[in-house]
Amino acid sequence: MNKEVKLIEEMSMNAHPSLNTVYYDGWYLRFAEGYTNRANSVNILNPSMLPVANKIRYCEEMYTRLNLPTVFKITPLSLDLDKALAELNYSIVTKTNIMVMDIPKISTDGFSSVVTNEINENWQNNYFLLNELSETSISLAKKIQSNILNHTLCATLYHNNEIVACGLCVIEHDYAGLFDIVVSAQHRRKGYGQDICGSLISYAAKLGAKKTYLQVVANNSNAIKLYKKLGFMDQYQYWYRVKDLNE
Repeated sequence: MNKEVKLIEEMSMNAHPSLNTVYYDGWYLRFAEGYTNRANSVNILNPSMLPVANKIRYCEEMYTRLNLPTVFKITPLSLDLDKALAELNYSIVTKTNIMVMDIPKISTDGFSSVVTNEINENWQNNYFLLNELSETSISLAKKIQSNILNHTLCATLYHNNEIVACGLCVIEHDYAGLFDIVVSAQHRRKGYGQDICGSLISYAAKLGAKKTYLQVVANNSNAIKLYKKLGFMDQYQYWYRVKDLNE
């Protein structure tokens, strides 16, 4: 299992790149001016040689110097670190499920979202609108999205000339990663999220993708129900350990 965990973790970092990265004894310290924990956290992919306590202190000094909270992403690859962080009063936030599916299991009939290659300004504007992002967040999101180097697909769905849903797919190693799936608050539970996901997966399959994966917050029961309906199954879970700047 850990082999696939490492592969998915690497792909998800590439799909949501940071603006700066420091590599430290198998750890990846990612920085993006505070926009999302995904791009502003320590990710552990490889075994360490140095003492864990020393490494934690180093990370704390780096993030504190940049006026950012110290955040560690805990996956099945870093469960040993979780206990050490708990003893240092790091809090758990945002438990998230990784779900995976073999693409042939999905029916591709009846999807109507418009899918285009590469991130474009129109898709970005719709994504920012549906997420109600601030101007600062929009600027940082654009920088991060411009750093995605793998093949990307964008999907949008309109109803009565109104944008109701959008989503992003990043293809790497025959995997289609689904990200930024968002449906307008006024139009949820109408099948639009399923349409976005199905359209992206169908298009990715035509490009050679064999499997698909996504990340969903563990307490988002409606989204999990949708993804299971599509055929996704739980693969593993991750969460963040966070230390406040004032501690």
